[in-house]
Amino acid sequence: MADTILFKGAVSFAITLDPSVWIFDERKFDLQTYQGEELQDIFDVNDNLEGTGSQWDKELKEGATPPSEKKSMIEQRKALQGDYGMRLAPFIENAQPAPSVTSMRIWREHGEPITLPLADAKRAFLQFAKEGKPIREGGPALFYLPEMWREKKPAIDHIVAFEFLEHA
Repeated sequence: MADTILFKGAVSFAITLDPSVWIFDERKFDLQTYQGEELQDIFDVNDNLEGTGSQWDKELKEGATPPSEKKSMIEQRKALQGDYGMRLAPFIENAQPAPSVTSMRIWREHGEPITLPLADAKRAFLQFAKEGKPIREGGPALFYLPEMWREKKPAIDHIVAFEFLEHA
């Protein structure tokens, strides 16, 4: 089993994903409450800048407050017990596929490669934790489209690479 997933093909940046480090990433979402709906951009640039600016203003007026250790321990414990997913779209954007890319091929350690339109790949998410533990069997992550999750279809597993393909 591979521990990482490669982004290759017609991209500006060939990146490597390591899902084992996502457990404390703020972009993760809880799959126990996820209903298979389309995911919104969690980190909209304007919202992020607005939140950072208001936090800065607050700290200038009131002073900085250290984070609550009690809360962070509770959050850490909770993170170590749940099933979590991470959207694939931000990683696709970071790899910067060429403008002529129309599809993505999922290369698997076991089984035939699967090709899907780039637009579908951007809607996908990767399950990286089950019961707070990294996905080992079939891992390092399981690929789902929202409708696959909603209809309880099996995930695409044993992923070793995502290849971005150009078509004229």
